[in-house]
Formats: sequence, C-alpha cells, structure tokens
Amino acid sequence: MKGKRSGHSLIGVDVGRRTIKAAQLLRADGAYHVSALSALPRPETERDVSEADALALKEIFRRQGFVGRGVVLAAPEDRLMEAALELPAKVADAPVEQIVRMEMSRLHGVAPDSFEMAYWEFRGANGSRPLMQTLAVGCPHAAANDFLDVFEKAGFRVAALDVRIAAATRACGPLLLAAPQITAVVDLGWRCTSVLFVCGTSIIYERSLQAAALGELTSKLMEAFKIPFESAYQILGAVGPIPEELPQTYDRESLDAIRKHTTTHFDRLLDELEVPLSYANHQFAGEGVRRVLLIGGGAAVPQLAPYFEKQLGVEVRRASPCDLLDTPPALTMKAGNPTLTVALGLAMSGGI
Repeated sequence: MKGKRSGHSLIGVDVGRRTIKAAQLLRADGAYHVSALSALPRPETERDVSEADALALKEIFRRQGFVGRGVVLAAPEDRLMEAALELPAKVADAPVEQIVRMEMSRLHGVAPDSFEMAYWEFRGANGSRPLMQTLAVGCPHAAANDFLDVFEKAGFRVAALDVRIAAATRACGPLLLAAPQITAVVDLGWRCTSVLFVCGTSIIYERSLQAAALGELTSKLMEAFKIPFESAYQILGAVGPIPEELPQTYDRESLDAIRKHTTTHFDRLLDELEVPLSYANHQFAGEGVRRVLLIGGGAAVPQLAPYFEKQLGVEVRRASPCDLLDTPPALTMKAGNPTLTVALGLAMSGGI
C-alpha cells in the first residue's frame, strides 16, 4: 500500500508589471501547507521579462527558504489569445478539443498547431442545453519559447506554463461555492482589473474592466498630495474607504481627502462590475453570483471587502494565501498579501 506523497511543490512564479511573486508549498499528511512566499520589486518595472528578473528571483530563492529550482510560470497575459465560444453540447466521441482549437485558429488567424491551449466547459445544472459555453485560452509557441528561455538560461527548470485564471481558480478552491452557485473572483491588478466567474470549479466567463487599476489610483494620490510613489503606495495599505481609527500619522483633513479619492476610484469599479455580474446572473443557469473574492494588489486596501459587500449586496471576502491554506506563524505577515494568491495557485499545479 502506497503512502501519501509528501515534499515540496514546484515554485509558482507570477511576473507582474512591477513585482515578481513566488510561492512554494509543502505537502504533508495529504494536504498542502505554505512553505515559502516572496514578492520582490522587479529590477526593470513595466518592461517585458528579462535576465535581470530571473537573476533577482534566483537570489530571492537562495535567501528566503525556497527549495529547488523547478518552477511553474504564469504565461504573459499580453501574449495570450482568448475566446468565449458556444459549441454543440458534447456527445459521445465528439472531438471537442479539436473543435475548440479550430475555432481559436479561425478567430485569431493563426495556424492550429502554432499554440498551446486550455479550455473549460460549462453546462446548466441539468446538462440539457443544446449549446455548451466554453472559455478557451491559447499561448503561441513563439511567445512561450521566448518567455521560457529567460528562466531556463538563468538555471531554472521550467516544469509548466500555466494561465493566471486557472491558477487563481485553483488557489481560491477552499472559498469557491459549490455549483450551481457562482463565485466571482475579482483580480485588482496594477494595470487592469479583471473579473472571473467560476461555477463549482469550472471557469465560465472572464472579463477585463477598464476602471480601478491600482496603478491609476496610486498615480492620483501622488499627484493630489505631491508625494513619491513609495508614500502613495504605503497610504493604500493603510487607509481604506470605510472610516476607522488610525494612528496619528494622518490629520483629519488628509484622511478625508484620501478616502474621497479611494471611494471615487472603487465606486467606478463597482459601477463597471454591474454589467458582468448581471450577465453572469442571467446567462448561466443556476443560483447566480453568491460570493465575490478579492485578490491582487488592490485587495490589500483596508476595509475594501466590507465596502464592496455593502454596495453589491452579496458576500465579499479577501482571498490571500493565509485565507486559503495553513500557514506557519513565521509567514503569517507575508501570507496576508493577496498579490501572492496567483503564485500560490501556480505552485498547486505542479507535481511534487
């Protein structure tokens, strides 16, 4: 009789525009536990991934308790191809994967064998719909090879290339509602905000929103208060949209001004969220959206989840690593950072 597998997972690596996030897990007693976490500033922000990024990551691995050099990377999102398809409901022996690949090829004008692909199917609760909603994502081989080469030349062993929406869904698994209820995962990123709808564990719909990028709010605070980037970013980690007692760091006038900028910014996001939430509630059979999970840098803004919950009228929770997996006390502070959630999901995708 085989015992349960144990050991360190591959290291999930999520390269953003300003930071690189890394996470590793330890599997013991049949369950994952957080083993190592890091979020480091990129040497060259807002640029394509480079050798400097890989070398900085290598140094962090050496100093912060990561084991091995095997990694799972998040594919560069600006190079991905996406499609939301309606296909005939699956029947026995139907070549669904081939149909999805040919549709992706037609929509994006590329050869069918020039990209790797993942797709997710969704049916109504009774499985009787004549059409099947399918979300597909593809990564061209050329883009993948360029990205992988950067890390492999630095000495990493790249075990897999994953997509962020799959990693986010995997990481948020403990907080996803059972089908037919729908969970919305809102990724409040630096350059954009995206919302992902999951029914059970099936990804059914994704939409990028124009409003409420974290970088935009940071720039507004820098301009309004004539402060450097570091100060504006620190403010976002201390002052949220809901009034609360804070240390005497800020005077009342400044607090009111900060909250005005913050609430105006996130109210725009809430307005824009109404369209995809309404679409998900009406397009997909079931009980509709019953829970919203916040991840990404913007999710670290204090009191944002209760503010969203009041405005949306559904349960809203932050989904950082410590909300999702058992975390040792030494990593509690890092594990409260919701920018690391996708890296956590990437670490879950690889083998031991």
